[in-house]
Amino acid sequence: MALKWTMRLTKAGMLLGGVYLAVVFIDPARGTVDANERVKEVVAAVAANQLDRPLELAPSEIADIRPMSMAERLRVSGDLEPINRAVLHAKDGGRIIEVRAVAGQGVKAGDVLARFETDDLQSILKQREGDRDVAAAEMLLAMQSLNRIEQLADKNIASQEQLDKARSEVAAATARLKSLSAQADIARTALRDAEVLAPFDGVISNRAINQGSRVGAGAELFTIVDTSVLEAKVLISTRDVHRIAIAQRAELHIDGLDGQTVIGRLDRISPVADRGTRFIPVYIRLSNSGAHLRGGSFATGSILVRQNEDAIIIPAISLRKDETGDYVLKLKKGRLVRQPVTVGSGWGGSDSLEISEGLAYGDTIVTAPLPELRPDVTVTISKAG
Repeated sequence: MALKWTMRLTKAGMLLGGVYLAVVFIDPARGTVDANERVKEVVAAVAANQLDRPLELAPSEIADIRPMSMAERLRVSGDLEPINRAVLHAKDGGRIIEVRAVAGQGVKAGDVLARFETDDLQSILKQREGDRDVAAAEMLLAMQSLNRIEQLADKNIASQEQLDKARSEVAAATARLKSLSAQADIARTALRDAEVLAPFDGVISNRAINQGSRVGAGAELFTIVDTSVLEAKVLISTRDVHRIAIAQRAELHIDGLDGQTVIGRLDRISPVADRGTRFIPVYIRLSNSGAHLRGGSFATGSILVRQNEDAIIIPAISLRKDETGDYVLKLKKGRLVRQPVTVGSGWGGSDSLEISEGLAYGDTIVTAPLPELRPDVTVTISKAG
């Protein structure tokens, strides 16, 4: 288009030169002043003719304004981990007499995973319960004795010293009964803990014991994970963390699930950055109803930061500036007009701009940043591509 404009100006100059020579050659008698005035008239006429001739624009140099769906995404990657995970430890030491669960086995809450030998525990419980019963009888006897002495003291038969002693014996018997009752409860709990139960529905990911082995108190027995819901832990730079928010949609691709997109939601954002990387840990919640996801898998994908289904988008090169502000050249009835605009958000880096005010669907603007294009210039659109 610029080449056509240059050729037009060249032809106009050649035409003007020819006119000037013709005027001087044909009528030299009129003098220099008359010849110059005639040239001016011809120049004005030719210039007016050239300005009225429309500039030709290629279809690629204009753009029709239509609603566009725009989305901005933040690339992320990280590892999958189960949200619910429990490591079961032995509360007391003992010998394992039965193991009912193995790694990879699904279990329900309350299922028995292993049993400890209970002979010693049952003996201890019986002893504690016997001691508690004896203490209860002693307390009852002490209370009966106190009741009699209080009656005698009311008749001034028993002394104050006897009354105080009886009350002290009741208090001591009560304390002893409470202590032995607590010991019996502890023995009963130990017997109950001889059965290792699953704390929730899940899958055994590790078994650290074998039948017949002896373990000490606090030894690791099983690791159980809930695979129905997992989360991807990803790291976000501190310069990007302000762009994310809870419940934003995430699309992830998981190793081993080629071609499948897993949809998740941003669930948690750590309040502090990782000391080693200075990145913010962010957790994306993923449903695993089909049991296809596995903890420890690597995930890559993106978080949908923002989206606009009906955005007015123009190429950044379309935007012009002058002393009044931002504007674009809009094509209206074959002429270019200055259309003020308000620039909104940027999309796709610096290549595209969203216009929040000034343009409407159906408008046609010039995208070519050529200096010859300016308001009030007449243009036509070439039919050729």
